[in-house]
Amino acid sequence: MPTRLFPFLFRLSVIAFLIGGVVIVLGQAAGIALGDAAWVTAVEEHAGPPTCIAASVSGLIAFLLSYVKKPQQAESSAEPQSAGAAGK
Repeated sequence: MPTRLFPFLFRLSVIAFLIGGVVIVLGQAAGIALGDAAWVTAVEEHAGPPTCIAASVSGLIAFLLSYVKKPQQAESSAEPQSAGAAGK
């Protein structure tokens, strides 16, 4: 799997679990406002598992991304340190 695919999948999974979280919160708030306990539990039962899966995928990809270094980052991080040392 190309390493360029990881950032895209990470962004996609973060967006998915954030949208899922908003759906859960707004759905449960609507259920509370309507006084319908069945609605509150149904929102969590239907939207909860996909949201948790998306959050888990996002966490795993973030872990993998912490081990993948881009060559440009390694070069750019070395330049400011040497420029700072030359200025002293």
